[in-house]
Amino acid sequence: MLNKFLSDDGWSSRFAAVSWRVSMLAFVIFTGGLVSATGVEVRRLTRALPAEPPEVIQDVVVRNVPDEEGRKASFRLLLFSDEFRWRLNSSAILESGLTAPVFTDAMKLVLNDAHEIICVGASSEEIPPGMPLAQGRVLEEQRAARRAERIAQWVRQAVTKPIPIRKLNIGHHEVTGDPVDTSNQRRVVIILVLDSDDGIVVDQALKLAMQRESARAPIFETLLTEYSLAEGSTFEWVE
Repeated sequence: MLNKFLSDDGWSSRFAAVSWRVSMLAFVIFTGGLVSATGVEVRRLTRALPAEPPEVIQDVVVRNVPDEEGRKASFRLLLFSDEFRWRLNSSAILESGLTAPVFTDAMKLVLNDAHEIICVGASSEEIPPGMPLAQGRVLEEQRAARRAERIAQWVRQAVTKPIPIRKLNIGHHEVTGDPVDTSNQRRVVIILVLDSDDGIVVDQALKLAMQRESARAPIFETLLTEYSLAEGSTFEWVE
């Protein structure tokens, strides 16, 4: 077969022989690329993930979400329990840095499995009494940024390899007019990027992932629609 492939014998012309070889080579290259691409997709869809850690009350995985150019990423959202949320409910605790959660080994395993980690900072609707909403919102957005930074510091202490860590500020919760218990508005959320194509626009893929899964995970809908910095085509990242 190889001799037939290399020889011009049996062809009506040398041009026909060369054309056939070029076609066959193109087919082999295309098929190889298709098999390789399919293999990548299969690995993304079937890759086993570390089990849900005890700190987490909701664990949502969204795979192969494209940006506007078709580059894909997979995400894992971790919504933490009240036991960990309380640490962000006090600005004194938040800003002093004197206390930090002790992550379980299961949680560390989940974090270390990530390709990238996104720490989400949010602020409740409360603002100082008598302060205009616009001024109070600015202060609370700054507080949300500090929360994202504090969570990132905790995460850095838990990972054992160089994983990029982003800090996402979604801002100040919209005013509901009934701020009796606003602790739910300060949920602790960490989003893991499990894998991503080179050049992926994370904002686009993450927003689409959250929109797609908002019915299964209402926290996505909340993050996208009820905070001051979550609207628009891009997110607000803390430098």
